[in-house]
Amino acid sequence: MAQAERRASSPVSETLPDAATPSTAPATESPVVVYAAPDAHNSISPSFETAKRCHLHIRQQPRAARAGPDGKDRRAVDPPPVVQLLMDDFDPDNEADVAELKCPFWVVHCRLVGAVAVNSDVSTQSYYTDDGQKEVQRLLLGTTVASPTHTSDDPDPPTMPTHPRTRDPVSAPPSPTSRFLPSAAHGGRLPRAPQNIPGSFFIFADLSVRRAGEYRLQFTLMKMEPPLLKVGATVPAHHVVTSQVFRAVNAKDFDQVQASTNLVKGLLDRGAGFPLKLKKGIREGQRRRRLNWDDYSDDEDSGDYDNE
Repeated sequence: MAQAERRASSPVSETLPDAATPSTAPATESPVVVYAAPDAHNSISPSFETAKRCHLHIRQQPRAARAGPDGKDRRAVDPPPVVQLLMDDFDPDNEADVAELKCPFWVVHCRLVGAVAVNSDVSTQSYYTDDGQKEVQRLLLGTTVASPTHTSDDPDPPTMPTHPRTRDPVSAPPSPTSRFLPSAAHGGRLPRAPQNIPGSFFIFADLSVRRAGEYRLQFTLMKMEPPLLKVGATVPAHHVVTSQVFRAVNAKDFDQVQASTNLVKGLLDRGAGFPLKLKKGIREGQRRRRLNWDDYSDDEDSGDYDNE
């Protein structure tokens, strides 16, 4: 899309050059991502022009994962990826802008891609059995589609991104009597605090990877409006953003569960529910084993043991 180039100055720093919004996004095994760029044959809502101002920002990057080869004893990617919906020239006092940001029809689909070949979808893997039968195995497990979680303010102000500006605000010449009147810019209201603006977040707290390796996650923004929910209809991909590289390791090498971030705590405080949950970091059993090992090492070093 043309707006992909215009957003080069936006704060979406995670967007890779080759992960710009495609004219036709690749289809995957999930039925919700059978989509393509809009054309004259698609019934696109009049709000499509407003929707073009929306794009994704990865608010919380994936860092590590524990591979689960059998898929039964899987662990979620840590920390849970969180993607935020931003809007060009967003005005929190504009009802149309707020309605678009809080629209319930927005969805984000996630797929697993290579660490280097970011256009290579590795969410599934095909192989042949000994008897020559072709089997397909999912490498990305869990819930790969997220609906928006709306907040009235930002859950973690220190890491809050700004909505990008593509044009300078246009203001009328001041009136000679304007200094005696309430500020017209805010309709007589006091300016709001920067963090007191609505937000829309897509939380992926139930993703896991079957096989060890280095990967990225790629997120696609779509709007599932009622006119598009027909058999054979295509859904436009508004924006694609790709995460940083993260590593999935085998269970014996995985000891990287960290405490929940302030962003996760803030989202939970604002009503985000299951599967997002609070994590305390290293499990208590692991902590006890480490403490016991430290005590054992101290005893050896001090020579406090019986030689008889």
